[in-house]
Amino acid sequence: MSRTPACITWALDIQSGKLVKADRAEHRPGKGRYRCLDERCARDLTVARSKQGRQHFRHFRNGHSDGCAFHDLAKGKHEAAQRVLATLFAEALRRRTPMPLMVFNTPAGVRTVLPFVQAHEVVMEWRCPQSGRRVDLALLNQSGHPVLLVEVWHTHAVDGDKRSDLTAYWWIEVEANDVLSDTDKLHIRNHDNLPPQLALAWEQFELFREGVLSSSS
Repeated sequence: MSRTPACITWALDIQSGKLVKADRAEHRPGKGRYRCLDERCARDLTVARSKQGRQHFRHFRNGHSDGCAFHDLAKGKHEAAQRVLATLFAEALRRRTPMPLMVFNTPAGVRTVLPFVQAHEVVMEWRCPQSGRRVDLALLNQSGHPVLLVEVWHTHAVDGDKRSDLTAYWWIEVEANDVLSDTDKLHIRNHDNLPPQLALAWEQFELFREGVLSSSS
């Protein structure tokens, strides 16, 4: 089986209890310093450098990581991107990591927005109560209502039927390869029903207020 490629950019720093990005991690640490973000795996990671000098996390050799979403990304990029986003959003909601920037292509050019997402928890494989439609990631408020839905595109993009089922919610779609390559910026490939402030000003508004969509659920 192929080894983990140079795409694991975040891990848990066991000493601090916080997430750390690979380019800020200690090169070639011993076991017990960094841990995999896949909760089903939670095994030790080491830090290596590519031929271009870029650092990345990978599992230790013979680390029995076959069940990990990050071990063979060629077979599981969609799930790996889901787990990375779920962890990053959860940590950002706890104010322990920055909220990822959102990058939009618009007729006026590329626009980058820092969203202020007010949510309580992050849920993978969330199901819409009305349609039963499954969504890759949902940021929910304390009442369990969705504040923002996130779809991860790897082999199947959001089609017309799914778009119709999501009309009651704010949602974005990102590509798995983009997420695994750069977690600092979310390149929005598709979206709908976003608040008008986003389209009008492209500035740092409080875009996603807790409970705004409670009446839609």
